[in-house]
Amino acid sequence: MNFQNPTFLWALLLLAIPLIIHLFNFRRYKKVLFSNVAMLKEIQTESRKTRQIRKWLILAARMLALAALVLAFARPYIPQGGLQNGRQLISLYLDNSQSMSAEGENGQLFENAKNTAREILQNL
Repeated sequence: MNFQNPTFLWALLLLAIPLIIHLFNFRRYKKVLFSNVAMLKEIQTESRKTRQIRKWLILAARMLALAALVLAFARPYIPQGGLQNGRQLISLYLDNSQSMSAEGENGQLFENAKNTAREILQNL
């Protein structure tokens, strides 16, 4: 795999920013004074372990999103030299949902799609 804009890959270093923010935890907690202890019983308590797991999952999701964005800007591609024996690999997908069983102008939509797919394959 090659990249059309490989200089954008330097932006992968930005992945360290969410990690640093997570590890240093720059958020400030506010202390709230109140005298009604009954309110404490109404608050749902989370175990420390589930909170930590949630925080790490959020961090991983943020870092993956940032990495995907950087890779998208780098515009990856597979060079044409990767073809074997002059053959080309093609994937062709047909929708076989309930909506394709409806009748169109030229008959059933799924049959039309199959015929069109056959024509495309024959023209290759």
